[in-house]
Amino acid sequence: MTDITEPRVFVGIRTCNDEEFISKSFKSVNDQSYKNIKVVVYDDASTDKSRNYVKIWSNKFANRGIESELIEGAERKGCGGAFESLGRAVAAQMRDDNIFVMLDSDDNFTTPDAIERAVNKLKSDNANICISGFNIVGDKSLTLNQQGGLPHNLMADRLSKSGGVSVSDIPQIASDVDSIGWTKVVKGDIFKRYMSIYPKDVSPAMKVCEDFPTLAMLLFKDAKITGVEKPMYDYFKHQQSSTTKVCKEDFSVVRLGWLESLQNMWKDHKELFIDGADKYINNFLSTKYNVISNIVNMKHDQMPDYSVTDFQNDFRKRIDCSELNLPPKSLPLVKKDREGRE
Repeated sequence: MTDITEPRVFVGIRTCNDEEFISKSFKSVNDQSYKNIKVVVYDDASTDKSRNYVKIWSNKFANRGIESELIEGAERKGCGGAFESLGRAVAAQMRDDNIFVMLDSDDNFTTPDAIERAVNKLKSDNANICISGFNIVGDKSLTLNQQGGLPHNLMADRLSKSGGVSVSDIPQIASDVDSIGWTKVVKGDIFKRYMSIYPKDVSPAMKVCEDFPTLAMLLFKDAKITGVEKPMYDYFKHQQSSTTKVCKEDFSVVRLGWLESLQNMWKDHKELFIDGADKYINNFLSTKYNVISNIVNMKHDQMPDYSVTDFQNDFRKRIDCSELNLPPKSLPLVKKDREGRE
């Protein structure tokens, strides 16, 4: 029986030809100890049996007292467009005290009390954002930096002991948990505002890194941020992951598009952000310039027609760099041994 005295938690899940992984993800929702949950699924024009699985699980959810909704996309929108549609659909239903958490359809919650722990922490610290750590599972060899989640996890642990703070109190929040959207548990007062400034009509080409703009959530004037000590999210890496295979457009168009969107969010809505938000956003952009330059460098054998210099030139064309601290252009190519290892 749903406990309506507890704030409703919307679990947003996007699917696209994920029939192989859906059951594990959905089971992790179905097993949650928290009662007042609504699952909203956006299916991005799947051509496999994903929608059938969603409908099967909707019956299982109903038996557990979990409400569910399936939004069936008619045309492929890509990760960014699918999140836009899903986010706006959820935001339209939310009250300020409702809560949103994202779950990719190939990932899962780590424990049955994952949502309950986050909700309790939001309540006890009177916060409106809760940061969770995450575990990288599956084929870890597909992860460029296997230590990449460490700063995020350490900050989540630090925030769990903070009693709720702002980025102004702990500036490292903006760098250590900068862009990972699916480990932010967010109350409606923040999420609705975020979706109101999220880019509209996102191109289907925007298929990766749609979480870059989530830094904006942390920089809102009234954002009070806490954390949970134990990771509540398993990030599953596999051969079908959208970030496994790279192409020129992922760097020349997609990543730059999301970085530009973040910069425009601040420029167009400065009244929503803390004083000094530009400093954090500019630091983020400068960091991404270096990080993505290194990724392009590492992946040069997969993109022989796109170099580090090409990316850095594109970055300077798309992004307002007047306040950024950027290093000189270009990096040496990664040297490989005779067996092709970096």
